[in-house]
Amino acid sequence: MSSLVPRKASGSAPAPAVSVSDEEIVLGLTRGEPRAAEQLYDRVHLHVQASLRRILRSTGPDYEDLVQASFERILKTLTERALKSPYNLPGWASAVATHVALDALRRRVREQRLFARLSLGPLSGDAEHDVQRAPAREQGPSSDPERSLAARADLLRLQTILGAMNPKHTDVLVLHDVLGHELTAIADLTGLSVAAAQSRLVRGRKELLRRAQKDQAR
Repeated sequence: MSSLVPRKASGSAPAPAVSVSDEEIVLGLTRGEPRAAEQLYDRVHLHVQASLRRILRSTGPDYEDLVQASFERILKTLTERALKSPYNLPGWASAVATHVALDALRRRVREQRLFARLSLGPLSGDAEHDVQRAPAREQGPSSDPERSLAARADLLRLQTILGAMNPKHTDVLVLHDVLGHELTAIADLTGLSVAAAQSRLVRGRKELLRRAQKDQAR
């Protein structure tokens, strides 16, 4: 798939800075003007990247793909339906990138890639403790193969449990206990009130604990 992120021609002289409004950029996109996509990129790319890093806390191997996905969604929306005036492209693009990042987190949970390359000891039955220590350190060479295999098995169990949980609970649990976001930030990212975010966190921890205890009893 070709990149939708505009690329400057190698060795070309920089174009003189021209001030364009958000409205002019949107209008240019709807008209199919060639420079409109580049102007959009220049206007919002830092905001898109900041929003992705804000949620994911790092630029992993799929980071560039998520930047690309954000711009695909931004361009698709701008060319297929009109935004309400007045325009605020940086703020709106940040919201789009936030949804892309949250979708990526959900995929990682479903595909059991959330804690890739990380180690985990035996599950303790304390939901908050089990989730918070999962990303505590990267997995390195182990001098105890049996312990390493047991850690991998417990990590798989935790990821499987998270993947089976209510997604609304998992979102907040992962954002708070795995990625370290404060409840106020989670409320801002997800559009919830702080009280609702806290409620989902509590419910998520209880659900994780219940599922972990049930799994251990098998």
